[in-house]
Amino acid sequence: MKWQQRIRVATGLSCWQIMLHLAVIALLVMGWMNGVLVKIGIGLCLLYGITVFLMLALQRVHAGRLRELGEVLEELTTTWYFGNAIIALWLLSRVVHNNLILAVAGLAILAGPALVSLLAKETSKYPKSYKLHRGDDAANHHEHR
Repeated sequence: MKWQQRIRVATGLSCWQIMLHLAVIALLVMGWMNGVLVKIGIGLCLLYGITVFLMLALQRVHAGRLRELGEVLEELTTTWYFGNAIIALWLLSRVVHNNLILAVAGLAILAGPALVSLLAKETSKYPKSYKLHRGDDAANHHEHR
């Protein structure tokens, strides 16, 4: 087994994901030491936003290198979401000084995407054939009321 595979098995992350985390930590530490942590945090949030936008745009492509880039960006945004959420919440705490509002915002930021994902999967729980079997098609809509 190659050393990259051993690291992936042991940590659950690929080497480039680990390097990304270390680079972000280094940026945050340098920003803290130089007094520009807010600017670094805003820059990292903007970089994450651009990455999400590019990922969403490239998900429409179904073949070629652009599709592969879209998949890499999807893995990147999944890996980086929690760290970015914490930075965004910290930046919000610099402006908003109400703990209740910060708690609600933190809950929305951290749990919101998971809830939306679960709710989206719940609506498509039954396949189309099941709905047709039950008689939910447009032709039988009035007969089953």
